[in-house]
Amino acid sequence: MSVRRAVAMLAALLAVLFSAGAVEASSPQAGTTTRAVRSAPPTAEGAPLATQAAPLAAQASCTARNVSHYDAYTGRTWTRDWVCGNRAGAPLYGCASFISACSAIGWIDTSTSWFVCWGRGAAHSGGNNIWYYTMGDRIAPGRERNHGWGFIPAVDVWTSTDPWPGMTECNIP
Repeated sequence: MSVRRAVAMLAALLAVLFSAGAVEASSPQAGTTTRAVRSAPPTAEGAPLATQAAPLAAQASCTARNVSHYDAYTGRTWTRDWVCGNRAGAPLYGCASFISACSAIGWIDTSTSWFVCWGRGAAHSGGNNIWYYTMGDRIAPGRERNHGWGFIPAVDVWTSTDPWPGMTECNIP
């Protein structure tokens, strides 16, 4: 089997798996988006989050979907997202940086999440400066002004290349 055909088959399989496991509901009138995404089981039973490897099938790909998410923080409605594997428990930051002005605003508790765009920011342990923008699963106390929206460093998103091809650049400060 050719590599191209194998990649196409893997992408199709991931599209089916991710579309069956992710559900979200938008409520633009209320200014919130609620996320409910089923988590994949950890790859190392009982291993701490920091030592768990990305699930093999999720390491290489994100799946694009035409769905709407209202972002109450920026006032934008995103009409497309990409579902990718990610590190469960990863912190979400107020901007694409680790500086104190952009501290953690929440967390992504699931191991499969949707992302609406990417931006450039501070370099991180993944060896680049790419960050992905999404709505977290939990908001840190006192950080409600972001409405749960923030950035996660690419090292915590299971992609084979960053930024993910075809994903929109954010241009959010």
